[in-house]
Amino acid sequence: MPELDIPRDRWGRPLIVPAHGGKPEPYTRISTMAKTLDDKTALAKWMCRQTAIGMARRSDLVALVGSQDPENKKVIGDAVEQAMEAAKSSAAANIGTTLHSLTEAWDQGFFDDAFATPELKADIEAYGCATKDIKVEASEVFVVVDELKVAGTFDRIVTLPDGRRMVADIKTGQNEPKYPHGATTQIAMYSRGTMYHPEHGRTKPLPELHVSQTEGLLIHLPAGQARCDLYIVDLTIGWALATVAAKVREMQKIKPLSPYAPE
Repeated sequence: MPELDIPRDRWGRPLIVPAHGGKPEPYTRISTMAKTLDDKTALAKWMCRQTAIGMARRSDLVALVGSQDPENKKVIGDAVEQAMEAAKSSAAANIGTTLHSLTEAWDQGFFDDAFATPELKADIEAYGCATKDIKVEASEVFVVVDELKVAGTFDRIVTLPDGRRMVADIKTGQNEPKYPHGATTQIAMYSRGTMYHPEHGRTKPLPELHVSQTEGLLIHLPAGQARCDLYIVDLTIGWALATVAAKVREMQKIKPLSPYAPE
């Protein structure tokens, strides 16, 4: 399925026409909603390590930061971004994007290993072996979930050999099975979505396509490891987390402080 050109606001949120019509509204990205409840400790520590590595490789950035007023957030922030890039922080994301594209090419029968590194070729061969008995019904499906005002694109609708049809999402990070709640929350939201087209609006709710709302498939394809593992995820847990995440985001919009005025 070709990727849709979904209109977005300046923060990258998809602009969705309400079900009753009217002006398009920004919907939260499903991937963003799924991260609401994440513990950010590990991510923060990783970013600190990457910044330190980048600074060690770019003495000019060390000198630049050292010459700035500590309140100059823009210059220092730009230096941190450059340090992260020097540490090749975007490399994993680029490889993940490449793997997603190659898996789709594999599923559609036009994968050409002449354009893949040996490591990527080994990863795709592992993916092909793990999914050989799974039928891909659709790829890159954009859906909206009006109940939570979220929207996003997921990787596959698949049918397992036993006939179960479900949402499948491919994850290329190293630790997804250790911390599966984010992926489970994402897949749960996708499973309750309605297909959406920017010109035609809402088309087909996934439940009408017999897509399960209780089970999903996590395809773990860790980059560079030449292996692919499949996991069934419990979407009842994922949906419970999604509704909590939505409530948390709503509560975060409420200002809990007011000036104290002695009587």
